[in-house]
Amino acid sequence: MAKKTKPNSDRSKDKQKTATQWGSRSPIRISVDRDALAAFDKRALATQAGIGIVAGWLASWLVGGSGLLYYVVTGLAGSLVGGFLLERFGIDLGIRNQTASRIVTAMIGAIVVVLIARLVS
Repeated sequence: MAKKTKPNSDRSKDKQKTATQWGSRSPIRISVDRDALAAFDKRALATQAGIGIVAGWLASWLVGGSGLLYYVVTGLAGSLVGGFLLERFGIDLGIRNQTASRIVTAMIGAIVVVLIARLVS
């Protein structure tokens, strides 16, 4: 007697193969533009990290918190949030020194980030 196979059994085996084929790898492929990465200004990144540390430290005086990693994270997130908020509301700080203006903007954003994080948690 000939074996009868179910038509859907082959499909389920294919699904199992593809599920195990991927394993723990993500099916999303990420590519890096090496030319853009080479052109990325590392000095600007270091400056922004320094501004983030200073802004996070100043914000921690006002709203509390401690730790270098905390300062960096809140300062860098604060620089994005502060820049967005000040631009959105059309606020000009009137500070002529560009570095001081960036620090104050990042500090304002860091304060907002910390206060929102405290409200959420």
